[in-house]
Amino acid sequence: MLPLTQRLKEILLRDNLVSAQDIERALEEQKVNGGELSSILLKFKLISEDQLSIVISEALGIPIINLASFKIDPAVLKLVHRSVAQTYQLLPLSMIGDQLTIAIMDPLNVFAIDNVRAVTGMSINTVMAMPKDIKTTIDRLYAEDTKTSLDEILKDIKESEELELVKETSGALDKKEIENLLQEAPIITLTNAIIQQAILAKASDVFIEPLEEALRIRYRIDGLIREIDRMSKTLHFPIISRIKVISNLDIAEHRLPQDGRFRVNNPGGKEVDFRVNVLPTALGEKIVLRVLDKSLDILDIDKLGFEPDSLARLKECCQKPHGMILACGPTGSGKTTTLYSILQHIDSPGKNIITVEDPVEFQIKGFNQVNIRTEVGLTFPSALRSILRQDPDVILIGEIRDSDTLDIAVKAALTGHLVTSSLHTTTSAGSITRMINMGVEPFLICSSVIAIVAQRLVRQLCLKCREVYTLSKEGIEQFHVNELMPGHNMMFYRPKGCDKCFNTGYKGRIGITETFVLSSKIRELILAQASEREIKTCAREQGMKTMREDAVIKACRGFTSLEEVVRLTVTD
Repeated sequence: MLPLTQRLKEILLRDNLVSAQDIERALEEQKVNGGELSSILLKFKLISEDQLSIVISEALGIPIINLASFKIDPAVLKLVHRSVAQTYQLLPLSMIGDQLTIAIMDPLNVFAIDNVRAVTGMSINTVMAMPKDIKTTIDRLYAEDTKTSLDEILKDIKESEELELVKETSGALDKKEIENLLQEAPIITLTNAIIQQAILAKASDVFIEPLEEALRIRYRIDGLIREIDRMSKTLHFPIISRIKVISNLDIAEHRLPQDGRFRVNNPGGKEVDFRVNVLPTALGEKIVLRVLDKSLDILDIDKLGFEPDSLARLKECCQKPHGMILACGPTGSGKTTTLYSILQHIDSPGKNIITVEDPVEFQIKGFNQVNIRTEVGLTFPSALRSILRQDPDVILIGEIRDSDTLDIAVKAALTGHLVTSSLHTTTSAGSITRMINMGVEPFLICSSVIAIVAQRLVRQLCLKCREVYTLSKEGIEQFHVNELMPGHNMMFYRPKGCDKCFNTGYKGRIGITETFVLSSKIRELILAQASEREIKTCAREQGMKTMREDAVIKACRGFTSLEEVVRLTVTD
């Protein structure tokens, strides 16, 4: 009998679904990066999901069933949580003894089948169904089970003998015994629910925190932290340990901080990376998960919220053959996203792009990404010295933290490399003063720095419930609306709150920026060691809009509210 890959190839070519060149391209991708051939065909959009299902059905000899003819017992449906069914596009059909039969669009997805086996504790048989039928049936049958809270799962866990065993004996168990307990269905289901809810809520961070008598779960959504749930303190150890297991961390280490990462699929099937940090506290270990959802189109420079004139100035600077472009702002202001977007914009097969980060946030194909490991001596300065011997065209430095890193970055920009990096300063002009204080001579700044982007993230108004109002005459003068948006009708929007935005009035975030380009006059001021205010005034005279002005323009266009403008910016 022919190997599965060969059978798939023959059927695809026989039915003229793909060309021989397409097959070779997919096989080459599989050889380089691994993965299932079926997933690669879908990724390259060489074949539709329906066509792939028919091909796999013939290759494996597994018939495709009609889900409309099945009546599924609600008790069987409850064996698999809705989030699991949506994530892996599968449906439990029937149960006989300890055998569970599921309908799945891709029976080659071993990870999905293993996950269902772990959650249910049953042996799994598979049949195939068309993707659209599975999706429709999931939406229909789970319609009455749309709870996103964790109450039902927590009830199951409270009744679990395995949890009681963990509670009573966790201090005496060895590493292997703990790992075995963490494979029990209730803990897996609870941890998966916390993770999947964070993705659905578009949270940027998940906080799992031990309190004196409870375990608190909080999400950071649109920049603000919200408490989602409080659970029994007995859940703390198994949840923390389960996350350590999937992050490849040491579950027996409770005294030292640890860093890791893991990857899951969101309900739409796209990959989401989680960066994990474990911190020992007085009440037990606290975990923070940074959600890095690559499916949100956040790496497109045209979608970051730059005003057209600022975007044009930045794109022009990106095309320079050498020099330094800096992004500045506080933690969580989107600096790394801006730097990645710049690299995506200028990326081409003819450029050697290398990044050095602590840690690598997004793993992007085509980029050579270096993860800093200070424990073995791989620091920013040591990595950069080696990178410069790799003949790079573009270098991304995750953050300039010390004078050694800054010195190497400046020299790299002076010797024919385009360098992008970030600084923790509040304004673009303030970055000049910061670099001088770190020991860089003004003439080197003038010769190396091309542009500096200062930025923040403001919350976007919910389009479903925002309220319109007319700004008063005093407000028009306070925010200089006539100067920034001549002819504006003075109609602004404010938050109200609805079920789509958690009653906050806001949904999503957008960047406010100031793009500071070093002109010849600004370079003269830097050489003369002019003050930050003088440099900023000159930049504004040459067309730079400050973050405050950029935010007011976005409020005029209905993207955000003036309350957000006041909260996140200062008067120029």
